[in-house]
Amino acid sequence: MTEQPGPQQRIADAIRPAMLNGLQDAELIGNPGTERINEWVDWIAAVIAGQVVQSIAAERDVFADRVDTLTHVARRNKEGYKDAARDVQRLEARVAELEAEVTQLRTPGVVVAGPVAALDTALAAGKSAPSLLQRSPEGSSAPFCGSCQDRVKWEASLS
Repeated sequence: MTEQPGPQQRIADAIRPAMLNGLQDAELIGNPGTERINEWVDWIAAVIAGQVVQSIAAERDVFADRVDTLTHVARRNKEGYKDAARDVQRLEARVAELEAEVTQLRTPGVVVAGPVAALDTALAAGKSAPSLLQRSPEGSSAPFCGSCQDRVKWEASLS
């Protein structure tokens, strides 16, 4: 008897005692022998199917489920990446528009509607610029946003 590794050894160990006991005193010649051998072949096939094939099939099914899950996650991530790329393009275009608008607003002598228009008109007429609080919307005491503060610094540098 040779030592066989792993699953093959376990199958051989499961089959060997039953075959030795079952074939003792058995007549293996003619129809009774053929019938007996067929019974043993069926039994061996059942043992192999039960101990080897079913466990491999179960592992295969678990693996297939994992592949399906990972495929679904990958598709979701791919869609998310496409959405994010579209958002980036849209935001970059908006940033470019806003930068162009800021450049236009910072150009001397350009009159635009809104609270900054009073500043541009006053500067064009050679008058002193109104204070930041005077230009706050609706008389509030809150200063304008950072970009307006940048404009005030720029205007102060002109004086």
